[in-house]
Amino acid sequence: MTSLLPPRVVTPARLTCAGAADAVTAAELRRALRRWLQDVTDAPAEVRDDIILGVNEALANCVEHAYRAQTTVGTMKLQASYDPAAQSISVCVSDRGSWHHPSPQRVHDPRRSRGLLLMHALADHCTINARPNGTTVCLDYTTRP
Repeated sequence: MTSLLPPRVVTPARLTCAGAADAVTAAELRRALRRWLQDVTDAPAEVRDDIILGVNEALANCVEHAYRAQTTVGTMKLQASYDPAAQSISVCVSDRGSWHHPSPQRVHDPRRSRGLLLMHALADHCTINARPNGTTVCLDYTTRP
């Protein structure tokens, strides 16, 4: 007699964390994401490194730009999901600040405005949704070779 096992259902793993839009919190969120990627995903080290670098740029933009017009420190949120069936990882960084388009001078300044280029280059897909009440950057990566 053969026993039948129930079909294995693989559900996506998720990470959500938030805090003040400051450098200390950005470092904490980056470390939490690194641990989560190592513990939960089967992503190769190179992919994990690309994810950390791209997400770091999104976090840095929150810290540096999102709340520039405010006198108080705002907040930022990091949400990540891993879908083993699709072999994909998605990370979104959001804030409730305001979007500032880079000035033409800053775009051509070799010392500035490389974060957006890095995010687009490192992720398989990068979307930036800038709204009056905040910005969300979503970075999607595939983990398959």
